[in-house]
Amino acid sequence: MATLAEQRRAINQGMLNSRAATGGAERKAIEKNIEAERRGKSVVDDLGRLAQPSQQRRSLRPVQPVGALPTARGRGVYVAPPAASTGGGIASPLTETDYALREFHATRFVISADGVFVWEFQPVSKITMADANGATVEQIFASPPNG
Repeated sequence: MATLAEQRRAINQGMLNSRAATGGAERKAIEKNIEAERRGKSVVDDLGRLAQPSQQRRSLRPVQPVGALPTARGRGVYVAPPAASTGGGIASPLTETDYALREFHATRFVISADGVFVWEFQPVSKITMADANGATVEQIFASPPNG
Protein backbone atom coordinates (compact mmCIF):
# COMPACT_ATOMS: atom_id res chain seq x y z
CA MET A 1 0.00 0.00 0.00
CA ALA A 2 1.18 3.53 -0.80
CA THR A 3 2.20 5.95 1.88
CA LEU A 4 0.19 9.11 2.60
CA ALA A 5 2.79 11.28 0.83
CA GLU A 6 2.62 9.07 -2.26
CA GLN A 7 -1.19 9.28 -2.24
CA ARG A 8 -1.02 13.05 -2.07
CA ARG A 9 1.48 13.18 -4.94
CA ALA A 10 -0.83 10.97 -7.02
CA ILE A 11 -3.84 13.19 -6.28
CA ASN A 12 -1.81 16.28 -7.18
CA GLN A 13 -0.58 14.71 -10.41
CA GLY A 14 -4.14 13.65 -11.33
CA MET A 15 -5.42 17.17 -10.81
CA LEU A 16 -2.59 18.65 -12.86
CA ASN A 17 -3.28 16.20 -15.68
CA SER A 18 -7.02 16.97 -15.66
CA ARG A 19 -6.41 20.72 -15.70
CA ALA A 20 -3.67 20.62 -18.32
CA ALA A 21 -6.08 19.57 -21.06
CA THR A 22 -8.43 22.51 -20.47
CA GLY A 23 -5.94 25.14 -19.25
CA GLY A 24 -4.78 26.21 -22.69
CA ALA A 25 -8.31 26.39 -24.11
CA GLU A 26 -9.47 28.32 -21.04
CA ARG A 27 -6.67 30.86 -21.38
CA LYS A 28 -7.53 31.34 -25.07
CA ALA A 29 -11.19 31.93 -24.18
CA ILE A 30 -10.24 34.46 -21.49
CA GLU A 31 -7.96 36.23 -23.97
CA LYS A 32 -10.77 36.48 -26.55
CA ASN A 33 -13.18 37.86 -23.93
CA ILE A 34 -10.69 40.51 -22.79
CA GLU A 35 -10.04 41.54 -26.39
CA ALA A 36 -13.79 41.80 -27.10
CA GLU A 37 -14.26 43.98 -23.99
CA ARG A 38 -11.36 46.23 -24.97
CA ARG A 39 -12.76 46.75 -28.46
CA GLY A 40 -16.30 47.34 -27.16
CA LYS A 41 -17.81 44.60 -29.29
CA SER A 42 -20.71 44.01 -26.90
CA VAL A 43 -21.57 47.73 -26.89
CA VAL A 44 -21.54 47.84 -30.68
CA ASP A 45 -23.72 44.72 -30.85
CA ASP A 46 -26.17 46.16 -28.29
CA LEU A 47 -26.43 49.46 -30.16
CA GLY A 48 -26.95 47.61 -33.42
CA ARG A 49 -29.87 45.73 -31.87
CA LEU A 50 -31.40 48.97 -30.55
CA ALA A 51 -31.09 50.93 -33.79
CA GLN A 52 -34.22 51.05 -35.86
CA PRO A 53 -33.78 50.46 -39.57
CA SER A 54 -34.05 53.79 -41.37
CA GLN A 55 -37.33 54.34 -43.14
CA GLN A 56 -37.40 55.30 -46.75
CA ARG A 57 -38.39 58.90 -47.31
CA ARG A 58 -41.57 59.36 -49.21
CA SER A 59 -42.25 62.52 -51.18
CA LEU A 60 -45.38 64.51 -50.46
CA ARG A 61 -48.22 64.21 -52.86
CA PRO A 62 -48.77 67.35 -54.96
CA VAL A 63 -51.43 69.76 -53.72
CA GLN A 64 -53.84 71.18 -56.27
CA PRO A 65 -53.80 75.01 -56.41
CA VAL A 66 -56.75 76.71 -54.74
CA GLY A 67 -58.20 80.09 -55.69
CA ALA A 68 -58.87 82.13 -58.81
CA LEU A 69 -55.24 83.16 -59.50
CA PRO A 70 -52.49 80.73 -60.39
CA THR A 71 -49.37 80.80 -58.27
CA ALA A 72 -46.78 83.34 -59.41
CA ARG A 73 -43.53 84.83 -58.18
CA GLY A 74 -43.90 88.08 -56.20
CA ARG A 75 -43.00 91.37 -57.82
CA GLY A 76 -42.28 94.81 -56.43
CA VAL A 77 -41.18 98.22 -57.65
CA TYR A 78 -38.30 99.87 -55.80
CA VAL A 79 -38.80 103.52 -54.97
CA ALA A 80 -35.63 105.35 -53.94
CA PRO A 81 -35.86 107.61 -50.88
CA PRO A 82 -35.91 111.35 -51.53
CA ALA A 83 -32.49 112.98 -51.93
CA ALA A 84 -33.05 115.30 -48.92
CA SER A 85 -33.22 112.29 -46.57
CA THR A 86 -30.09 111.66 -44.55
CA GLY A 87 -30.80 107.95 -44.19
CA GLY A 88 -32.47 108.05 -40.77
CA GLY A 89 -31.08 106.98 -37.46
CA ILE A 90 -29.29 108.89 -34.77
CA ALA A 91 -25.86 110.37 -35.40
CA SER A 92 -23.41 109.83 -32.58
CA PRO A 93 -22.55 111.42 -30.15
CA LEU A 94 -25.67 112.42 -28.23
CA THR A 95 -25.33 115.60 -26.19
CA GLU A 96 -27.68 116.91 -23.53
CA THR A 97 -28.35 120.54 -24.44
CA ASP A 98 -30.34 121.71 -21.40
CA TYR A 99 -30.52 120.05 -17.98
CA ALA A 100 -33.78 121.93 -17.27
CA LEU A 101 -35.51 119.83 -19.97
CA ARG A 102 -35.12 116.66 -17.86
CA GLU A 103 -38.32 115.19 -16.48
CA PHE A 104 -38.55 112.95 -13.42
CA HIS A 105 -40.86 110.27 -12.00
CA ALA A 106 -42.39 110.67 -8.54
CA THR A 107 -39.98 110.80 -5.59
CA ARG A 108 -38.88 107.39 -4.26
CA PHE A 109 -37.49 106.41 -0.88
CA VAL A 110 -35.06 103.56 -0.26
CA ILE A 111 -34.68 102.35 3.34
CA SER A 112 -31.68 100.34 4.52
CA ALA A 113 -32.27 96.82 5.82
CA ASP A 114 -31.88 97.92 9.43
CA GLY A 115 -34.10 101.00 8.95
CA VAL A 116 -31.38 103.44 10.01
CA PHE A 117 -30.78 105.11 6.64
CA VAL A 118 -33.32 106.51 4.16
CA TRP A 119 -32.35 107.70 0.67
CA GLU A 120 -34.64 109.97 -1.31
CA PHE A 121 -34.27 110.14 -5.08
CA GLN A 122 -36.21 111.06 -8.19
CA PRO A 123 -35.85 108.58 -11.08
CA VAL A 124 -35.30 110.17 -14.48
CA SER A 125 -38.38 110.00 -16.72
CA LYS A 126 -37.22 111.78 -19.90
CA ILE A 127 -33.99 113.31 -21.23
CA THR A 128 -33.94 115.56 -24.29
CA MET A 129 -30.69 115.49 -26.28
CA ALA A 130 -29.29 116.57 -29.63
CA ASP A 131 -27.40 114.25 -31.98
CA ALA A 132 -24.36 115.16 -34.09
CA ASN A 133 -26.62 116.43 -36.90
CA GLY A 134 -28.53 118.73 -34.52
CA ALA A 135 -31.72 116.63 -34.54
CA THR A 136 -33.65 116.39 -31.25
CA VAL A 137 -33.59 112.97 -29.58
CA GLU A 138 -35.81 112.08 -26.62
CA GLN A 139 -34.99 109.21 -24.30
CA ILE A 140 -38.00 108.12 -22.25
CA PHE A 141 -37.43 105.80 -19.28
CA ALA A 142 -39.91 103.49 -17.55
CA SER A 143 -40.90 104.07 -13.97
CA PRO A 144 -38.89 101.84 -11.61
CA PRO A 145 -40.82 99.31 -9.55
CA ASN A 146 -41.71 100.11 -5.95
CA GLY A 147 -39.72 98.38 -3.32
